[in-house]
Amino acid sequence: MEKEEKVMVLLLFMTLTSLVTAYLCFGPELTASGQEAGEEAKPYTRESGEGEKVFLEAQVLSKRLTYTGGHLLLQVDYNSEVLSVFIPKTAGAESLNNSVQKGDIISVTGTVSEYEGKREIKVERKEDILLSDRQ
Repeated sequence: MEKEEKVMVLLLFMTLTSLVTAYLCFGPELTASGQEAGEEAKPYTRESGEGEKVFLEAQVLSKRLTYTGGHLLLQVDYNSEVLSVFIPKTAGAESLNNSVQKGDIISVTGTVSEYEGKREIKVERKEDILLSDRQ
């Protein structure tokens, strides 16, 4: 083998090793569609614990941007329970404010948390709120 061929084989080997290492370290996080590795969203229930990743489909009762911070707060009706959905500015609150309207049916994926003694679902990404086809 010529010197150039040996260098080329070595470079290919190093590239392959880097790709395998990157996949082993980051692959599960990338293939989980933004969810943490090993954590799958479960259907929301009244028994869902704080910090649990959940999903639900609900009707929007009201919406408003926060006075400070530009976050979006939705009040939704889920099985006769009024829940708050908190969408941070960094999760696309402004664009969701323009697309989500009162009366819309939305699918929400987020984390159960508590704010001022009340349960809420905190959304991490704009893609975690989807408008449903049925109205």
